[in-house]
Amino acid sequence: MRSPRRPSDLEMQDTTTPDEQDEPETTTSKPTARVSRLATEVYTLSYLVFFAIFGTIARLGLQALTLYPGAPISFSVLWANVGGSLVMGFLIEDRKLFKQEWGTPNYHREITKARRRGGQTDDGSAATADLAAAKKAHLATKKTIPLYIGLSTGFCGSFTSFSSFIRDIFLAMVNDLPRPGGATPEPRTGGQSFMAMMAIIIATVALSLSALIFGAHLAIALEGITPSIPYLLGRKVMDRCAVLFGWGAWLGAVLLAIWPPHDAWRGRVIFSIVFAPLGCLARFYASLLLNARVPAFPMGTFAVNIAGVAVLGMCWDLAHAGLGGVVGCQVLQGVEDGFCGCFTTVSTWVAELTALRRRHAYVYGLSSVVVGFAVMVIVMGAQKWTDGYAPLMCTH
Repeated sequence: MRSPRRPSDLEMQDTTTPDEQDEPETTTSKPTARVSRLATEVYTLSYLVFFAIFGTIARLGLQALTLYPGAPISFSVLWANVGGSLVMGFLIEDRKLFKQEWGTPNYHREITKARRRGGQTDDGSAATADLAAAKKAHLATKKTIPLYIGLSTGFCGSFTSFSSFIRDIFLAMVNDLPRPGGATPEPRTGGQSFMAMMAIIIATVALSLSALIFGAHLAIALEGITPSIPYLLGRKVMDRCAVLFGWGAWLGAVLLAIWPPHDAWRGRVIFSIVFAPLGCLARFYASLLLNARVPAFPMGTFAVNIAGVAVLGMCWDLAHAGLGGVVGCQVLQGVEDGFCGCFTTVSTWVAELTALRRRHAYVYGLSSVVVGFAVMVIVMGAQKWTDGYAPLMCTH
């Protein structure tokens, strides 16, 4: 008799509604090694700083690579949103990288026990329930590990950008999407602008969700060859290196912004790196504070995404007002790409959509896009339809 399908970790994230929540987590989801709370907090922040910088560089680099004459996709942030969602799906579903958890492989032990019980009894549903409980406990434990937080919240959250996604929707509506070489857009009708706007929404949401699921499938397919990070290596070496590299890289970026070896460096990436960790850390603490308050509607992610949209819109208006000089323009672009890019996220957003019940997911997803677009119309539309956009005094 065929056993029931085993749910994936994407289906068991802890963003479920109150009526879906299971019993309190077992002791297998709690750290079993003696660890310093202060040290864990420092390591977590260090990973977030390091991976925020890394994710920002990856996003800007991928955007530069994918915006070229004749490109079939003119809104190049789509590539970053898809890539970050794929990595997020892999991390959520993976059960090998963090197999050691906090020094004791509780998940591996529980999974072995569940499979042994399943082989000794004809009740396949009980074994499946045990496996699902073990997976959920392992996912909850992973979310307390500094390196996992750095990779998921830090890298994936900074690699993707919800604010840039909403900005591109508005620019498509007003026929002002950036084109390679600064080419002048061809005039088009209102209906065509509406179709362009819908194309960005559908392509981004559909491809990001697909990438998240594909990343989970990839983790399952590669489970046999995926290595595990030894606990001592992670805690004694990698965590301590993160403190050095994370804060050192941020300090280096600040110094380069003050004394750049070449003026072009500031406009291209330096200011973005300076502001990136601020956005990532703000998003992290906002999610900790707000997400658990309404399980059916992650308020933390929603709040940072909408606030980031508003900040990006204001910076865009100021940069296209022809004020502030070259350095002022570069700072504003750094806030857009660095702070707003890391403050808002698509990877976490689509992961939450897959974890919520269908009705809650539609409410949350539609609210995020509609409210974000409305804010962008108010902020950027006021400038566009009154004074218009002046040419930038700087370039990326």
